[in-house]
Amino acid sequence: MTTANLYKAYRQTQITTASQANLILMMYEGAMRFTRQALDSLDAQDPAGMVRNIQKARDIVNELSLSLDISQGGEAAARLESLYQFTLSQLTLANIKTDRAPLEAVLRVLTPLTSAWQTVAEGQTEEAPLTPAKF
Repeated sequence: MTTANLYKAYRQTQITTASQANLILMMYEGAMRFTRQALDSLDAQDPAGMVRNIQKARDIVNELSLSLDISQGGEAAARLESLYQFTLSQLTLANIKTDRAPLEAVLRVLTPLTSAWQTVAEGQTEEAPLTPAKF
């Protein structure tokens, strides 16, 4: 097996065995990584790379939004939904205008959310699984 295949197998195992909070954390980390890569592509004057990375970040944030259950999550879920919609609009704006300011705004939203989910993931026990709707 090549190193790339070993990493892919390791990553797949990591995903399939992760707790729900860790999966959500991985999604936040991925959205942040792709947003940073979009900024790097913008700086390198690589519009195709910027568009590709913005779309990956959008896909992740959209999935986070779709996973919310407002009826069970109450006000916290509604606020998260507002943040996700803002983030999606900023990613779209960055894509249309080829502008770094909206991408930086996305990172300012995702950074504290990622930190919060890191805390949740570290404190999660097997007996008390956490769902996004109950956050």
